Amino acid sequence: MNTRRLLIFLVVVLGLFGCRRNSKGQLVVDVPAVVAASVLGGGDVLLNPAATASVLVGLLTLRNDTAAGTPNGDIAFTVNCPPGCETPTPDVVLGPGEAFDVQVFATVVLTAVITVEVLARYVEGTVDREFAVTWNNLLFASNAFAVLALMQEPSFATLFFASVVIAQVGLLTDNSNPLVPRRLPALAQEVRLYGAVLAVLSLLQLQALFSGVTDDGNEVFATGSGPNGFTVEASPGAPMPAGEYITFWYSVSDDIPLASPTELLQYAVVCDSDANPANNYVPSPSFPNDFFADTDRWYELNYTPTNGWTLTCKVVGPGNTITTTPSAARAILRGDTVVMVVPRSEFVVANPPFRVTTFAHTGDFGQNPPFTWSGDPTPAVAMGLQTWQ
Repeated sequence: MNTRRLLIFLVVVLGLFGCRRNSKGQLVVDVPAVVAASVLGGGDVLLNPAATASVLVGLLTLRNDTAAGTPNGDIAFTVNCPPGCETPTPDVVLGPGEAFDVQVFATVVLTAVITVEVLARYVEGTVDREFAVTWNNLLFASNAFAVLALMQEPSFATLFFASVVIAQVGLLTDNSNPLVPRRLPALAQEVRLYGAVLAVLSLLQLQALFSGVTDDGNEVFATGSGPNGFTVEASPGAPMPAGEYITFWYSVSDDIPLASPTELLQYAVVCDSDANPANNYVPSPSFPNDFFADTDRWYELNYTPTNGWTLTCKVVGPGNTITTTPSAARAILRGDTVVMVVPRSEFVVANPPFRVTTFAHTGDFGQNPPFTWSGDPTPAVAMGLQTWQ
């Protein structure tokens, strides 16, 4: 779980500071002119919708920001969680300069956003202020878990949440050509989550998933458009053997278009299949930031307005030789997500390090003015490849 913290300030404006006597003649110190309370928390989290126990979402740090020693400066905080969310400490009173951490747990994931309301009240005053702190459940809007769940392989569901990597978003991307201006990826190319899972699939499972050899003749992931996504077979293809399969997946920040009259699209997973740097792809000096750098096996899902979607597997050899080779891989497009299902036998190492890439252009790879392109290699080329277990 990765929580990006958000600082929210609350300022409660009360009456003028001063002293007065009450009806009993007692001296009363009025509240300060400004009483400030702040809450630190919120951000992005990953919640498993199948979890049966409470999951820690994050912390709310409640703070009384009035100066230490302020007379009558206590502030009472009340934390109100929505259904499916709870905290063991809903109420706390803090003196001036004090802070307190409140844990927030999710018990049921009902929506993509969990909003916790906080009420701050000056103990000696009459003014209440309410404000909200929110957590966005990144996985709620991703189709990756839904696709893996449809495979009905328990190992996928067990391993999925441990596999998730949260990608940085909102960063400028370097074009492979340093002379082309950097740009922010369009939402359909902005990678936000990715991962890889290894599991065993039997022949019966593979038939039910991809071949249509079932009692009703309806496979879960029919080639082309289907109720569970858009599936593409590798070309040239190879039979899907029973055994271990690596499922590479990644989710972007908007739905991936299944068709476009003007754009050429590429969604790829590129790997170092054998841990041998001698046969990895070496970018040319003119394109030092090539998205496929330091890899030797490429699964490229490409779209053109003329040919539609195609999936090819390419192998890099010594001297940057590139050969298209048969593969049993399948690619599934579902909303914002790409899932690549690849036999483990197509790799030399059990857990090949990898990079996921996206790219869109209008025919010239964005190399000419007005430099129309969008892409996001993740991890970035300079950061190397993603390892996993």
